[in-house]
Amino acid sequence: MTAPDAAALAEGVRASLATLKDVAGIAGSFVCTQSGRLVAREIPALFEDAALAEASGRLTRLRETFAAVGDRLDVAVVRFRDHKLYLKALGGGMLCIVAEDRVNMPALRMAANLVGRRIGPSVARAQAELPPSPPEKSPAPPQRPAADRAAAAAPAGMRRFRGRAVD
Repeated sequence: MTAPDAAALAEGVRASLATLKDVAGIAGSFVCTQSGRLVAREIPALFEDAALAEASGRLTRLRETFAAVGDRLDVAVVRFRDHKLYLKALGGGMLCIVAEDRVNMPALRMAANLVGRRIGPSVARAQAELPPSPPEKSPAPPQRPAADRAAAAAPAGMRRFRGRAVD
């Protein structure tokens, strides 16, 4: 894929992502391929491309983790304080939507489904034609003692699986 083709593809996907902001509470979104490459973004500049690329790689590994145990990740919601990260698997990648906690989830799901259908072929094309991302060169984070990890865990009542609190 030539640079102008890649830019046109990214701009088309970005235009579709912009429509997600019609849903109240959606702060922005981005799309990555299965290989973790950032395809397009429609998110405030507060989130740098490098941070989104790193997140893309980690979210791709999350999808691979489910696949390794025989499950398929179609949709996931990751909650963090007053925000949600809504993840929707696409044929060639993943749609990632950053939303406020108060977002109307049925409206978010409907908008994500519509945009996902619209951009799915472009993301699959990007996955097939873009060169793989260069390997990450960041060092592994230092391991904290078990007591520190336990203290950093989610507060009581914040860990949930399928709508139920877990310990």
